[in-house]
Amino acid sequence: MEARSYSLLRDPLDIRISPSPEGEIVILGVPWDWSTAGRPGARFAPGKVRSWIYRFTGHAPGSRDFKCRFNDLGDVEVAPGDLIVTSRRIVDAARLAYSKGELAVFLGGDHSITRWLLEPLASEPLGILVLDAHYDLRSVSEGYTSGSWLWDLHLAHKGSVYAAIIGVSDFANPEYMASRAREAGFTVVPRYKLIEDLDAAYEAVDRLKSLGARNYYVSLDIDHLHASYAPGVNSLNPMGMTPWESLKILEYAGRTLKPGGLDLVELVPEADVADITASTASKLLLYSINSVLGGCGGESRPYNI
Repeated sequence: MEARSYSLLRDPLDIRISPSPEGEIVILGVPWDWSTAGRPGARFAPGKVRSWIYRFTGHAPGSRDFKCRFNDLGDVEVAPGDLIVTSRRIVDAARLAYSKGELAVFLGGDHSITRWLLEPLASEPLGILVLDAHYDLRSVSEGYTSGSWLWDLHLAHKGSVYAAIIGVSDFANPEYMASRAREAGFTVVPRYKLIEDLDAAYEAVDRLKSLGARNYYVSLDIDHLHASYAPGVNSLNPMGMTPWESLKILEYAGRTLKPGGLDLVELVPEADVADITASTASKLLLYSINSVLGGCGGESRPYNI
């Protein structure tokens, strides 16, 4: 698709971000939310995020213009309620996405999809940066939960998965998960520790880089944000992080880790208020991509209009 002006404006020079088959970024939706124990509806998020990405312009006078292009592969064809079939399809689609561009961007879906999106990368040492209010190191007596994906990945690839979890919220997780994080060697930065400054988050990114992984990945669970910035999520997070804190951390991580993959999960459009969560999440995604790929040649001109 060619770049186009926004549909209702009679301004041919107001060009918005558009998909292109030659894009440096491969975008893939994963509309799966059968693993959530909270508010369902994340299956509808890929389309909502696309609707916001493709209404933004690439002009960023305060940072760096966005000149990247999206090669949009559409959505994985999930089998409703069938984890085995769907997980196999997610793995296959992710493998294709990694092979077709410089960066693969995945739109969830609940957080369980990250387990399968990472499978093509986990055969070699893998470093994962997670922004999340939760550890996601849960075990359940029956069923399947999006809160277990990181523990399941660790058990399946012991010794080759490194992780830093930033933004873990107080009073929101069972205590045993902290012990599991230590057992796995994961770095955890609680949200409370970021109130004064972001140094602990930057140090966690640096430590993750120092472990010598072959591949890096960033998972952005939008429920790490304060509930006023993210009302449309599976699990509301009072006193969570601000988008400005997240922006700084994601920009630093993008430059430092140069991840090959990035996902956005746990957005529930039908629980959102005036698209606050969807629009904020989509803009954070653009900032993250810009940091990884240097704007794809976009001009860097902070505060120079």
